[in-house]
Amino acid sequence: MLVSTAVPRSESCPSPRVILVVEDESFIRVPLAEYLRDCGYRVFEVASVSEAKSVLNSATPVDLVFTDVNLVGEENGFMLANWVREHHPATKMLITSGVENAAEKAGEQCAASHFVAKPYSYSAVSQRIQALLWLTSTPVPRES
Repeated sequence: MLVSTAVPRSESCPSPRVILVVEDESFIRVPLAEYLRDCGYRVFEVASVSEAKSVLNSATPVDLVFTDVNLVGEENGFMLANWVREHHPATKMLITSGVENAAEKAGEQCAASHFVAKPYSYSAVSQRIQALLWLTSTPVPRES
């Protein structure tokens, strides 16, 4: 499976919010995170569920988690989505995978999650994130 590593620049990127990218393949995670930063998002990037939980339990509220299904370690993206729903219900989830039937599994296992199939374009991911953050929710409360 191939995901483009070229980082396109776009004039139509959305306003800042906090995104956590969970992807164990650095050649996918790093350019996507850079693209999202170029779009104005504040982006944290990690390679595992345990690292994601550490970020989510930190003092910085995360508006949306974008996670791959297949990750290193004992937990996968579906498990992370369920944990986020239980512990951080205001945080939106966007799941990705190149595995066939993963969209159906995402819908079955993570009712409040959304799915984008690999390979994806950066602009498609950004549009899905924008829709989830701006059309379906209010920002995660920030501490002053």
